[in-house]
Amino acid sequence: MKRKVLGVAIGSLVMVGTVSACGSSATTTPSTGTGYKAGAINRQYAGTTITVLLPPYGAMPPSQLAKFTKETGIKVNLETLAWADIHDKIVTAEAAHIAPADVTEVDWSWVGQFSQAGWYTPLNHYIAPKYLTNAINRDVFTINNKLLAMPYNFGFKETTINWTDFHKAGITKAPTTWAQVLEDAKILKAKGIVQYPVGFPLSIGESNSTNWYALIKSAGGNLFNAQWVPEFTSPKSPGYQALVFEKQLYQDGLMPPGTVSLHNAQVQSLFASGQIAIALTSGPLFMSSFKNPATSKVANDTLQIIPLPGNDGHRTGTFGLPEGLGIPELSTHKGAAAEFINWWMEKPQLLLSYTDPNMGNPPPQLDVLNQLSQENKIEDGAEIMAILPTVKPLFAQGTPVWYPQFSTDAATMIQSVVEGHESVQAGVNSLASQVKQMVQSAP
Repeated sequence: MKRKVLGVAIGSLVMVGTVSACGSSATTTPSTGTGYKAGAINRQYAGTTITVLLPPYGAMPPSQLAKFTKETGIKVNLETLAWADIHDKIVTAEAAHIAPADVTEVDWSWVGQFSQAGWYTPLNHYIAPKYLTNAINRDVFTINNKLLAMPYNFGFKETTINWTDFHKAGITKAPTTWAQVLEDAKILKAKGIVQYPVGFPLSIGESNSTNWYALIKSAGGNLFNAQWVPEFTSPKSPGYQALVFEKQLYQDGLMPPGTVSLHNAQVQSLFASGQIAIALTSGPLFMSSFKNPATSKVANDTLQIIPLPGNDGHRTGTFGLPEGLGIPELSTHKGAAAEFINWWMEKPQLLLSYTDPNMGNPPPQLDVLNQLSQENKIEDGAEIMAILPTVKPLFAQGTPVWYPQFSTDAATMIQSVVEGHESVQAGVNSLASQVKQMVQSAP
């Protein structure tokens, strides 16, 4: 019964998000300038070869890609790279005026930069209307009424805990505050259950900075006000206090050695191997691999998604991190690329993308989510249902064009602070100064 309720709840939430985007022109017209009819799956481009560039969790199995080729005659050369490496490759290729691929990953955090540069083809007239109507987080990829990418997953920051480890340590309640995380981690360590209980990536990159943002949101704060003025410099601010929390976790030896060189996927691997008991800022897309014996040593343990702990016990929410499929403007195979994206939006592909242990992408189409919930195939469905209403955009005014540089600067500052190279106050003041320069120089 709770799974059926989940389907209804998700449906309500998704429709709210979709309506907000329907005021844009992202509704499609019958055809595009390439002669491609939006949503068509046919052999119009038979003999074409397209390149697709995605992270490892976007690697559709070869057997499924072969079905696409058999149906359309379009061959797919799939290249997988680490998430950050994809961004670097896109930027480098575009600077050389070369298409990085015909279809690529487009992260929510890249939209401002890519839109400003004009690197991606608006998909408004390429995607079938039914997929646009059902899409979760479509508005995140829409700027100035232009749809830059079609979401192939939805995600948000949450905390995943190993209840088996907690119970071994005698802990019976999930942490709701940062103070409780510290207390529980110290107990887990002292009792020898897990030597380094908390996983939290601190390398210089997006994995680090987005997790700081998540803690800020969980404590009811924001990074900036509506005028892009930083709100993390006061010692009473959630941003400042989140840094203090991170620094204490690190300096108290509650994180694995080498944490400053770890990114998010490596932290999730530590959780799957049983080396940490608290993946402090995880996401629902990892749960299917955690519970698969082929990919996880803790698959038979009791694992649970919980809301991000807050600073005062009154957890106020999290933010979404959808990822999409986009077509670079320099691609010479836009019609075939659009056919591939529409094919991905079909139920068989979305279901496989969710259930395959190497992928685990929560499907961003409402009808597919409802089907999964009715078939009791949504991992931790009740917990996801409880968190979904609290998922908000990180930036109410849209991701700024200078976000990629800010993210790198923020991660650099966080790492410096937790390692003790500079004080929290010096770190946030320096970052605020950098933000001021970015805002002033933005086009």
